[in-house]
Amino acid sequence: MAQLGKKFDATQHDTEQRDYEELPNGIYKLEIEASDVTETSTGSGTILKTTMNVTAPEDFKGRKLFNNYNLENKNPKAQEIGQRQFASLCRAIGESEVEDSEDLHFREFTAKLALGKPSKDGQYPARAEIKRYYFPDEGNVPEPEIDENQPAKAANDNRQAASNDNAPAKTAAAGGGKKRPWG
Repeated sequence: MAQLGKKFDATQHDTEQRDYEELPNGIYKLEIEASDVTETSTGSGTILKTTMNVTAPEDFKGRKLFNNYNLENKNPKAQEIGQRQFASLCRAIGESEVEDSEDLHFREFTAKLALGKPSKDGQYPARAEIKRYYFPDEGNVPEPEIDENQPAKAANDNRQAASNDNAPAKTAAAGGGKKRPWG
């Protein structure tokens, strides 16, 4: 058992359940609010996991974005991509050398976000990811804005179709007309 130190009154807090959609494509100001260095799932490399907070545009302020940087990997291509992405983050923040990821916390930077691809095994849907970092030393950092053109919603969102009580009952054609346990 763990003592909280004082009585917590849950009725004094907002408990609305929110099911956020992915962030829309656009240019955002972000800051890293938390980070952690962990081993890869195979134990053969190092990943920097970051939790980012949207600071602009205002409509999305406070939303979270999670991004990982593959710093060491037995696959040289994966390591090169991860280190290039991390170097871009550092440049966007204005740091040339980093020893502790906390040095990057709460330092605002600008990046273009867009919907990525779903996982190859289909287990995870497409999610918002950083597609480009903007570098202040180039003098071309755009203002945050949401793109007018957004990707179309998936045709199949895996929700069961509304039932039609007037439709005849379906029977399974395969399996000798046996009804399957799931419907």
